[in-house]
Amino acid sequence: MADDTNITIIGFDLGHGDTAVTKVHAGTRPDSASLGDRNAPPEIIELGGDRKQLVTAVTVTPEGVVLVGEAVFEFPKSEIHVAFKSPYVEREQVRRPLELFARQVVEDIRESRLSDGGRVRWIFGHPSGWDTEQVAGYRELLAGVCAPDEVGLVPESRAALLYARDAGDLPESGPLSSKSLTASTLIVDIGSSTTDYTSIVHGTSRPVDHGNVVLGAHLIDKSVLEMAIARSPHAERIRAELTAEASRGARQLLEISCRKLKERFFSINPQRFTHNPNASATTTEEVFTLDGDALELRIKIDRNDMARILDTPHPELDGLSWHHAYRRDLGAALSHTGSEVDMILLTGGPSRMRFVQESTRELAPGARVMLGTEPEFAIARGLALAGRMDERTRGFRKDIEEFLATKTVGDLVNERLPQLTEAMGAAVASGLTEKHVIPAFAAWRRRDIVTIDGMRNRIVSGVNAELNSTDNAVLNKIVAEWMAELRPELAQHTAVICRRWNLEPTALSLPEVTMSGGKMTAQVNTSAATDVLDNISTLVNAAISGVVATALFGAGSAIIMATGPFAVLFAAVAIFMGLGTMKNAIMEEIGDKDLPMAARKLRSEASMIRKLREQATAQEAALASELASQFRSDGSGRLAREITASIEKQLTSVAAEVELLIA
Repeated sequence: MADDTNITIIGFDLGHGDTAVTKVHAGTRPDSASLGDRNAPPEIIELGGDRKQLVTAVTVTPEGVVLVGEAVFEFPKSEIHVAFKSPYVEREQVRRPLELFARQVVEDIRESRLSDGGRVRWIFGHPSGWDTEQVAGYRELLAGVCAPDEVGLVPESRAALLYARDAGDLPESGPLSSKSLTASTLIVDIGSSTTDYTSIVHGTSRPVDHGNVVLGAHLIDKSVLEMAIARSPHAERIRAELTAEASRGARQLLEISCRKLKERFFSINPQRFTHNPNASATTTEEVFTLDGDALELRIKIDRNDMARILDTPHPELDGLSWHHAYRRDLGAALSHTGSEVDMILLTGGPSRMRFVQESTRELAPGARVMLGTEPEFAIARGLALAGRMDERTRGFRKDIEEFLATKTVGDLVNERLPQLTEAMGAAVASGLTEKHVIPAFAAWRRRDIVTIDGMRNRIVSGVNAELNSTDNAVLNKIVAEWMAELRPELAQHTAVICRRWNLEPTALSLPEVTMSGGKMTAQVNTSAATDVLDNISTLVNAAISGVVATALFGAGSAIIMATGPFAVLFAAVAIFMGLGTMKNAIMEEIGDKDLPMAARKLRSEASMIRKLREQATAQEAALASELASQFRSDGSGRLAREITASIEKQLTSVAAEVELLIA
């Protein structure tokens, strides 16, 4: 039985022109492998030949043998498929070669590169521009090659970012920090057949457009070959041979030789040209004619040759040279990002070409341009890292789910809920007499308010208008102080999960809440930070809105209207009107009556206001206690449940952001 705790992740970068594959080990438990194995960089799987990569080509020989890579060109009479990666997998001319190629490479790797017999996950990349249906179709095809539960698909842009974050081969400043991943980034992936542009803003990727489906480095390879043929004394015979249908494989092999030579040329140290302007990269190939002759073809590139090649117009590029087409497309990509780009990450083997880096820096002088030592493996390495991260975050998410299932958050909320509700009650009752009761009483006495019920309504609406706002400084202070006490207690529990996954102990802490100008702010400016404040403030306000009216009409009314100074007033009113009811029923008898002015002025206004103020502290304390009790019991604990759910939701959001830190 396969060990589910240790998994081999295969990063499979199936490209238009070349394919690269890497592998890395991952564990679904943080202790399932040694620390060195857990954090080891992805290892390149050499697929044959002298370039570590495999030419994306496939054929089936007359004997039914499936061949991939350069070997296919040894069988020119068979049907050769090249550059067949496409989102249109429903088309037979796309689906068949993709399936043949992927299946053969997977089988070769299983047989010769995997020896432990453990569980394997194959992580394939796809361009960011593919839509959901296209990705689903690609996944379905690959699930037929591997087992469905072994296949994962990751946007190539995300793979590039993960590579940049963890790679140890980035020059100067080295790998990116997690903070850098939120910068505005443009990923330029230059392949043999296409160039793709993807913008990343705050961790979300989107294709700038479809890229340029013909701006591939193979156009340069073709130009190198044409230049070599033009210089050959056998130019006419070679052209005739290479245009014959039977020589398709021979031409493609020569173009591959030109690609290798081009790569060798761009690996020459620029200082060598300073000391020797005639320095060049040279190779010699043979072209075999149908009648058996071998024609020698010398292929040479020096600095002047490459300058001419890069400025050669191409019909495929609307008559532009490769150099000018790249500058045009990059300029358009930069303008379409919608914001100034902080970083440009170059991936793909052709990004080694110095003029690509120079043009990129010229067009984006303020951006940090990054290129690894082996950009042709950036996506493959990033895919392996994405697979490893996915396996580990799956275990991390499970730990979060198990933690939330323990009801720890709910217990902490319930334990501290009395402090919150007492503060809420005090916030409603504090100053109630001076700000609301006295003005309402004075208005009733003048008959600006007709009934006693109207006086109550004025008090209630005044309280609600004052408190029912997320900008209310009093309530914001209550929430901020309550969260400040809850936050470290919760962090003590989440720190255990953080340490288990090699994260900072405070990585899962909810944002620290501070007060500024009466408003709550979070020290960490994230959506989770903002939401947790807004949600709890909204819940507190909703609880107050739901309870205040009821309380002030119910038990609160008894406190405000039927006790203290008001009790004296309304007892006198009852006698004046010949009512024999008890004081706790006075409101029901006279609340909706339009009392005569004589009844309203049985006591002087000054003496009533003085008594209201004398009793204010005791009356407001009693009301605060009553409100706090109702806040706690409202809806049988609804406030506690909703606050708990809000905190758990925000903890989940924080965990999702923290996942980027898991390598």
